[in-house]
Amino acid sequence: MARPRIPAPRFITLTLLASLGPCAVLGYFAASGRLDAGAAIAGALFCVASLGLMVRYGLGDVYRILQFSESLARDGGGGSVPESMTGLFPEFSEAVALIREAWERDRGHLDARAGSAEMLLENLPHPLIILDKGRQILRSTQGARSMFGKVSTDADLSSVTRNPEMLAAVDRVLAGETYHELVEFDIRFPADRSLNAQVQSLPGPRADGSAAVVAFYDVTEIRHVQRMRSDFVANASHELRTPLSVLNGCIKTLRGPARDDAEGTEKFLGMMEMHTGRMTGLIEDLLSLSRIELNENTPPNDHVNIDEALSTVIATLEVPATERSIEIVSEPGPGNRVLAGDRVEIVQLLRNLVENAIKYSDEKSQVRIVTRESPGPHGRNEGEFLEIAIIDQGAGIAAEHLPRLTERFYRVDTARSREMGGTGLGLAIVKHIVNRHRGTLEIESVEGEGSTFRVFLPISRP
Repeated sequence: MARPRIPAPRFITLTLLASLGPCAVLGYFAASGRLDAGAAIAGALFCVASLGLMVRYGLGDVYRILQFSESLARDGGGGSVPESMTGLFPEFSEAVALIREAWERDRGHLDARAGSAEMLLENLPHPLIILDKGRQILRSTQGARSMFGKVSTDADLSSVTRNPEMLAAVDRVLAGETYHELVEFDIRFPADRSLNAQVQSLPGPRADGSAAVVAFYDVTEIRHVQRMRSDFVANASHELRTPLSVLNGCIKTLRGPARDDAEGTEKFLGMMEMHTGRMTGLIEDLLSLSRIELNENTPPNDHVNIDEALSTVIATLEVPATERSIEIVSEPGPGNRVLAGDRVEIVQLLRNLVENAIKYSDEKSQVRIVTRESPGPHGRNEGEFLEIAIIDQGAGIAAEHLPRLTERFYRVDTARSREMGGTGLGLAIVKHIVNRHRGTLEIESVEGEGSTFRVFLPISRP
């Protein structure tokens, strides 16, 4: 530590004050004739010099302690103060040594806790951004960087999002107009997302200058579910409205113009039967879908012989297949492959897929069912799977329709689907059954050649 600089006025003042008593006594003795004047002056000079030396050493130790305190407060270092003390006041050295030891111990604890807090904040999966009063980014979490891509420190928040409502809300909080704001907005980059942002001011001044924290919540899936629910209600209402309108019209016609028309009565009763069956099928599919969704997160514990289930489905659909001159071929033949699953749901899955293949295949064609053991979708070697492929020879499906085929009420050809008695829920039911059985559904199609629906289900070894 550098030698402390002692202010001259203070040194002179303290030296004179310390010498005042002895010099007064020597002056008194000289005035009363008890001491020679020269000796009195020499004695006074000696007292001033010796006391000045003591004051100099004492003030040096005091200023060394002040210097140590300033260094400690400024950068956490205090130099080697205890070793550079004069020893005139040994208690000073002991006190400074104790202060430094306690400071280093507490500073170590604080550094460790601050480092842990910084690491925890840095790696939080939840998106958070901390701002200063100037809307500059002080720090961000891993979640924020995952959501927005690169988040640069010391950059303005507008480098992350330029949504005007979001930036206006942050400005209001930083200006003190409000301490809390909630904003909803969408982003397009790096991906399309719907976000909720909560802007919260931080109480009191912070050492690092932080003034507000912005927490982001990804509500894309919630918005998607809300849209799906709204679409579902609208579609279900529409699907029921048409047969109900037909039934209502038939009833009014039978009560009126066709009251005594036997041929007309038979025709309208046939229409009523068809649309009643359509409504019954729709309601059954809705109930089935609801039941499957309710248990989707609970894997089934029973075991299903897949070849026996396939034989049941093929036997059930032979009649509609024969009506369209379609041959159902199962390759390879029956075996003894067992899956962990719900038999009713597996049969429903297979029936929906084979029935769709029969409906949309060309007449006098073939529907093939191929079963084989597989390492998983795209050969990813994720374990042992049973691959069931249902291959038709229909008109095929355009590529833009493939991602949406499993949505509720989605139809490629609405008129043809309704004409064939489809409810628009068959593939949605298939998707949820596959999900419950921890499997995968893949759809491939070539226009003009046909479609292939592949289901991968985990094999359960007896």
